[in-house]
Amino acid sequence: MRSRWIGSVLAASLVGLGAIGAVGHGSDGTWGVHRQAASVAYRGKELKVAAASNSSDAKGIHFSLPFFFGPPVKIVTFGSGIPSSEITHIQNLLNRVNSIQRIRDFLGVRMNHTATIVLVKNAADYQAELRQLGVSAGDASSLSEDSNGFTLGSTVVIPLFQNPTDVDLANVLTHELTHVDINQHISNIPSWMNEGMAVYMGMNGQKAIENPVDFASDEKQDAEDILQVVQSNQLVPLTGSEAAILSGQESYDYELQDWLAVCYLIAHYGKSSIQTLVRHLETENPNQAFYDTYGETVSAFNAQFTKALKQSASVASAGASLELSISPSYHGEIFVQPPNQAVGHGFKAEPGTHHVVVTPSGQVQADLPSVGTKKSKIPATPGTMYVSLLPQRFGDVDGQRLLDAQMEIQIQNGLYTFENAWEELENNPMYDPSYLPEALGVSITAIHDEAPNDPILTMLNAENT
Repeated sequence: MRSRWIGSVLAASLVGLGAIGAVGHGSDGTWGVHRQAASVAYRGKELKVAAASNSSDAKGIHFSLPFFFGPPVKIVTFGSGIPSSEITHIQNLLNRVNSIQRIRDFLGVRMNHTATIVLVKNAADYQAELRQLGVSAGDASSLSEDSNGFTLGSTVVIPLFQNPTDVDLANVLTHELTHVDINQHISNIPSWMNEGMAVYMGMNGQKAIENPVDFASDEKQDAEDILQVVQSNQLVPLTGSEAAILSGQESYDYELQDWLAVCYLIAHYGKSSIQTLVRHLETENPNQAFYDTYGETVSAFNAQFTKALKQSASVASAGASLELSISPSYHGEIFVQPPNQAVGHGFKAEPGTHHVVVTPSGQVQADLPSVGTKKSKIPATPGTMYVSLLPQRFGDVDGQRLLDAQMEIQIQNGLYTFENAWEELENNPMYDPSYLPEALGVSITAIHDEAPNDPILTMLNAENT
């Protein structure tokens, strides 16, 4: 199975696309443990952080983004082994994603103090920087092993070794900088709002540079994690504190639940409602701010949100439609093997954009010439659909005969998600595996779930608002 990452965090929950965990310091002054990354809203340490980040111990090169982004974002290296080219790369990525402006447009407030991003290359330097920021030795040791970001006040620490791709970095940087903006304007914010907003924006930054089909699949797989929690009757109410995380009693990734809650608010009240909520949070206690924004209590909202999740968890698969882009360079056939079927439904490839529909019963229709059915060499597999490419002429790849190519689609909780693609050579059954939905000149450019009344799809669509 593909290991997926989501971004980073701040003051109270778990985002786990991989075995990620971290410690954060909540606005109530308590420490919390997080499975993906961590941020800290405790303002009592801001001066200490500023002093630490600007001390002689924070060795490296300093860069600032232009002032038209608002207050400058300073990029600092800690420890050794980070070339200036890496710092320039982070600077360019922030510009490419336009993270600062995205966050400002979302929250409706701009950072009024410099945000410092500290880059570290390895676990030892990560641990040392966390200790310098005031994290205990034990927590710093744990964080250095499995977290992909940490924020305290206006300082963000990014472990490059935990964020190997631009997609990872786009998410974690945007997520953590969201926490910085929140920290500079709000002194009291519940964990679920804090993390929900940050995860939403981390995904928003990721979406800016990731393949659309891959991003949509990331989203759906994250949502599936929570739907499985609902099905197992383990869902807990949206939390305002980090008590469960502190006690080690958390049973799933709360941050994904927080993210879906914010998506629910956006889907039903509009994206601008978040700006209204933030304005109220600047001067009111969280419960009053929520009521003044949405006209209902957090408890009532949580009941509605939970009901929607339960409805989604009970939705059966309604099928899906695939949009295929076929290059003129590909000559051959395309076979679609629905879940639990041992045969593929074949079509002759023709250049252009085409659509394939798979019904809940496993029927396959396409706007391509049919070539009938064919027994697949892949066994019937529950919850998995394959798109197989059989070239008209076999060529050679790396000195081996190319046999075919496969693209795998997972079906869970009624949601269709692209998993991976690969080519099959004569002596290598899984050559060049890829997380991009393309092979041999054929691309999946969209996957549409045929379940218009599924609440989870309405929530996920909030990322497109």
